[in-house]
Amino acid sequence: MNFRWLVGLVLLGLPLAPAWAECSKTLVVNQAAWQPYMYRTAEGDMAGLDYELVRHILELAGCGYHFVEYPSKRALVGIERGEIDLVAGASITPARQVYGRFTRSYREERMVLLTRREDRGRYPATSLAQFMSRYDVAIGAVNGGYYGEEFRDLDHSALQRSNRLFLASDNERLLRMLMLDRIDAVVGDVVSLHVTAESLAMADQISVHEHTLNADVVHFLLSKKSTTQSDLDAINTAIEAFVATDEYTALLERFGFEPSKVMGSWR
Repeated sequence: MNFRWLVGLVLLGLPLAPAWAECSKTLVVNQAAWQPYMYRTAEGDMAGLDYELVRHILELAGCGYHFVEYPSKRALVGIERGEIDLVAGASITPARQVYGRFTRSYREERMVLLTRREDRGRYPATSLAQFMSRYDVAIGAVNGGYYGEEFRDLDHSALQRSNRLFLASDNERLLRMLMLDRIDAVVGDVVSLHVTAESLAMADQISVHEHTLNADVVHFLLSKKSTTQSDLDAINTAIEAFVATDEYTALLERFGFEPSKVMGSWR
């Protein structure tokens, strides 16, 4: 640990990482295309809230790392095989617990159902199952994402066969499908959808359905095959230290992470 890094930790008010708090290897971290959490800038540089959080937390833990770029579903396969060591923004599911180690939570997320603004109030429902059974609608979601138990419990195969569920690689494609009337709603993270809609100049054309699908915290997911319990312990210690700092709060604010305000503007 060099002198500049030590001074930086002191200035930030962060505890110095103990000598043992380092990972067993240089971690391979996936950078998925998911604004505002992970993305490429117009200049081609990696950026995003989770990108910044991963870097700060792993450096505080004393862990070396480098990024690769795969879609979310492919990255989870890499975690299972031990080809990728860490993904960010992961919800805990029984299937993932079989092959992965989950860290402490490091931020919140909220999954919603997004419709065209002209359809606001057109599909009243108190659950996603009711939304799908009561109305002849088609929905879209990013392939490989976790959107809560309600989405998980849908019969995905049957809905895909009847062209009522479309899985895409990113939110941009889904929002374009929504505007073209190819689907009636998009399932996704409210902040990510808001940022993507603004970048496409669509923010004034969409609305959040009154039923929230899932509100929970997210974690880093480490591969059981390629990481150790000591890796997990070091990263957990760093997460606990970093989320207590003003810099963590400033990062959230810089990326506009205020889901309640976003939802309020789309009602």
